[in-house]
This record gives sequence, C-alpha cells and structure tokens, in this order.
Amino acid sequence: MKLYPDRLEQRLARGLDRAYLIAGSEDLLVEEACDAVRRASRAAGVDERLVLDADARFDWQQLGAATETLSLFASRRLVELRLSSGKPGREGGAALRQWVDTDSDDVLLVKCNAWDMTQERSAWARALDEAGVYLPCWPVKAHQLPDWISRRLASRGLKADSAASRFLAERLEGNLLAAAQEIERLALLHGKGAMLGLDEVRAAVADSARFDSFRLVELVLGAQAGAALRCIRGLRDADVAMPMIISALARELQVVAAFQVRVRSMSESAAFAELEVWRSRQAAVSAAARRLSPAAVRVAVARLSDLDRMAKSNDRHEFWVALERLCVSLAAGGGDRHAA
Repeated sequence: MKLYPDRLEQRLARGLDRAYLIAGSEDLLVEEACDAVRRASRAAGVDERLVLDADARFDWQQLGAATETLSLFASRRLVELRLSSGKPGREGGAALRQWVDTDSDDVLLVKCNAWDMTQERSAWARALDEAGVYLPCWPVKAHQLPDWISRRLASRGLKADSAASRFLAERLEGNLLAAAQEIERLALLHGKGAMLGLDEVRAAVADSARFDSFRLVELVLGAQAGAALRCIRGLRDADVAMPMIISALARELQVVAAFQVRVRSMSESAAFAELEVWRSRQAAVSAAARRLSPAAVRVAVARLSDLDRMAKSNDRHEFWVALERLCVSLAAGGGDRHAA
C-alpha cells in the first residue's frame, strides 16, 4: 500500500506490516519514518534488529540467510536493509521478491535515500508495496510548507496562526531539517500548550540563522574559528539556554568520535549508514574526524561536562569564556589546551 509520511503513524497503530519500503530524497522524512517503524516494532515485541548495508559489494544471499536463521533472542526480528543507491540490481531485486514469497514472521524495512519515480515501477518495489507499505518521502513543496509546519508544531504541543506558519516557511526556504530544529527550539522556549502568533515567532527566531546552537556546531565542524566566536557572542547576547548549546555540541562530538572508531574497520559510507548520519552532515563530520585526533575529541567531550556544571551553577561569565576557548580550539584543529 502506498502511503505518505503523515499517514504512517495511523497505519502503524493498527499493527505491523510484513514489509516497509521507505524511499525518497528528503532525508528528514526518511529518517523519521524509519524511526517510527523501529518504535512500532519494539512496541509490538520485535526486540531484535538486524541491519544489512546493501552496498555495491553486498552478498544478497545474506538477506535470505537472515530469514532462514532462527533468532536466539526473539521469535521475530526487524531486518533493516539500507539500500543507499535505491537500485538493488537484478540479483537484489530477485532476492527482495523472494523474501516477500517466504512465510517468515520477520519484518523487513528497506531504506533508500536515492530514489526516483521510475523505480516505483520496478518488480521488486511493487512486490514490497503489495506485501506491506511503500512510503515515498519527497521534498515538501513551497505551498505545502506552512501546513507541514503547522502539523509539526501541533505534534510538539504548540499552536500557531497561519501568519506565523507562513513566516517560518518563508524564512526557512524549504529546508525541513532547519524547520524541524526551529520548531524544537520554539517548543523548548515556550512549552506545550502555547499559542504562537507572528510577533511571538518573529521575536523567538530573530537572527537565529546566525546565532543558534545548531549553527555553532556547523561552524565548529567546518573549522570556521572566527565565525564560531562571533556566533557564541550572539548566543550570549540573545541569552540562549546554556544546556541547549551543550546538548548540540555533545551530540555532534559523540558522532565524530563514533565515526572515528568505525572507519578503522569499515568504509566511510558504511560508518555513516550505521550511525544514521544525514547526507547533508556527512562531509562536515568526515572533515572534522580527519582534522581532530580521537584524543582531542575525548578531551572536548570531557570539557562539556565541566561546562554543564558551570551552567547548572549559573556561572555565566566562566561558562561563555570556557565555551569560546573550547569551540575556537576545536575549529582550529586541536583539543582544548585549557582542559588541564
């Protein structure tokens, strides 16, 4: 059955299908749909997850073997096949059709970030569609974005009038990831149940394109020390919540550290797939992982713990000074020399 992202949760509430094909060029929608299937699987008692990265060297017999091999831990598994190219080839297409014909209780999730309309007509895609759910995830068109933003706000317990939603849509220019981040920020600032008008939204997001915590992370990973310093001072002047900044930096440094470990034994593409890093972030993470030593990343993560203590004790001056030192040092390519 062909569904669209806004209908997936309703479908999952009725129970799990045998197969899910989630495909499209809008990374945020693809990732969130896959997360929804994973959550629903766990809720249904499917506790074991098997991930297969179907790159150009993938042995398609692994898919059949996964179905035939009994689980030691659970009666059902979620078999997640990551098909980054969106094209399994003749052998892969045959393996996917064969999987549909089995009587396995396992759930198959096929994730494709590269996709076009012609692939819908392939025999293997039609087979998965007939056996379960096909969910295309295309970029949200400009005229649809205000409604998408309104629904997203509602899912976070917020309400906004049409003028506020249109303002956000125009400001974010179709970037769903940026829109999602901005909405998370509004939820943190205002809390559930808030009704947001144009004035409230305009005040909350004023100049955040330059001075929000997500932008700071981008500048640090991108080795832009001077811009990172200016961003931090903008965050301080805007009185941005200190825990929000720490959380954004910690999350990204942990991704860099995990990536550095994985690329010792696998390709970069396989490491990104395992860590579920969006394509738009992969170049920055890869560059930071090459520029920074693993020891420097570990020291930086430890310094974030110190920053967290400063934030909790409301030692604002020391927090902002320490944050500047850490971020500029990371952007310049080294660890925090002031950690000692």
